[in-house]
Amino acid sequence: MKLALPNALQPALSPLIKIQKRWLVFWHALNVAQRCYFSATTLCLIAIFNELPEDNSLYMAASILALIAMTKEFWPRFIHLWESLPGKAVILLFYAFIANYALAQAAGMVNDITGVNADHLPYSHNFSMLLSVPTWFVTTSILLLILLQLIQPIYLFVLMLLRPFGLHKWWHSPDYQYPVTTGLVRFFFGLFLLYQMAVFISSTGMSRGVNSFLRHIVEGFTGQSIQVNIAMQEGSENGAERTTIDAVAGSAVDDVAQAELAEKQAELQELQIQLSAFEKNADKYERHLQNVLTYFIYEYESDSRSRCEITPGTRIIELNDYELLEITKIEGEPTRYEFVVKPCISAAIGHQFRATPDSR
Repeated sequence: MKLALPNALQPALSPLIKIQKRWLVFWHALNVAQRCYFSATTLCLIAIFNELPEDNSLYMAASILALIAMTKEFWPRFIHLWESLPGKAVILLFYAFIANYALAQAAGMVNDITGVNADHLPYSHNFSMLLSVPTWFVTTSILLLILLQLIQPIYLFVLMLLRPFGLHKWWHSPDYQYPVTTGLVRFFFGLFLLYQMAVFISSTGMSRGVNSFLRHIVEGFTGQSIQVNIAMQEGSENGAERTTIDAVAGSAVDDVAQAELAEKQAELQELQIQLSAFEKNADKYERHLQNVLTYFIYEYESDSRSRCEITPGTRIIELNDYELLEITKIEGEPTRYEFVVKPCISAAIGHQFRATPDSR
């Protein structure tokens, strides 16, 4: 009886066995990147059908899988580009350009805290650079990787034109399956990751420096100020709204116009709330970096002993032979530090700046 049971169930299980075999053939035909794309697409579809919020872990997992797939596909091309002399020049020029911005931002952060030039605090400048470089390099690298995927429509168009001539094998290895479908999925996830990245860096507060950099780049290429265009657009929209309100005043559609205006005002208010939240996150992120950098300056960059006279309970950094930067730690919650430039009073110089009691 036990031996006859599988034979009896075999007709019912045969469709499932065929589906399983087809699935295994399809799965083994995909490479690692395509499997990541397929898994990410499945997670996104599950999240969409269940109407999950945007911050759900399924979307995060799909973003990570898509990013792994893009990196897997792009990395061999990056290595091939790096092995050529022009490729090294382009890559080094790009990252040197980014590093220069990060270096300038690090110097500005030290100057905002201490009030002196960052050249007087080389270790703090380097530490500030280390705090800024990961944000710049990781953000710009991922952004460049995503933007490269957004040119997929041109790539797919050329691929479809070459397909009738049998030249599509030049674009892929012989074992690469479903190139057009993979390109469409890659383009979709490029847009998806671009949106996710924008939300992430805005919500964490890391977007201020990068946004300023990108805004100046766009303004440099277009020759127009983005802020002026936004102001003009807002002014034109306000003028159009006023004209619409005046035109429909006293008419039968006044209620409809008022409802549309109220809806626009609600959307504008919601947008302003989001922008305000992003600005607060950026301020919080910068304050956190400044607190870490200030602690480093006080504990590691400054000196507790010097040839110059030091006020008890303070630490100093010698700027030159005649000036010093005095740092006073003010206890509280949170701990604050006061930076003051004072003359250096040593055994040989600076005695004219010494405070003397008033003689009566």
